[in-house]
Amino acid sequence: MKPETRLGPNTADVAAKVIDGEAIIMNLANGLYFSMDEVGSAVWEMVEAGFSLGEMSDRLQARYDADRETIAGDVNRIARQLLDEGLVVETEADAPLHDGPGGDGGRGTYAAPTLNRYDDMADLLALDPPMPGLGALPE
Repeated sequence: MKPETRLGPNTADVAAKVIDGEAIIMNLANGLYFSMDEVGSAVWEMVEAGFSLGEMSDRLQARYDADRETIAGDVNRIARQLLDEGLVVETEADAPLHDGPGGDGGRGTYAAPTLNRYDDMADLLALDPPMPGLGALPE
């Protein structure tokens, strides 16, 4: 994917929230739910803010102790997984909607973002998705 590619949440089918550094994402269309911790939750927050893949890589490199090539490769990989799962869509935005996640001022230890998929309750969740604490879903 190109560094200028911007992604946004698939608001028609997805509800998500970052809680205590963990992104919890549910695909309401199929009942699958996902999680991403630390670096992955920062990626999700930047997706919600409308950052390009290149901007995400820059932000992560400033925040974590890892080289640009590694981070850019990981951002591309996780972006592809999010697209493949139907959790995000490519957007036409020209700039981020807001500043995105803040840092703690120091450089943390980098761990490649991972998308954890849970399908053990997909049938039940597809019928009646429990989403406490996520607020109103987009119409």
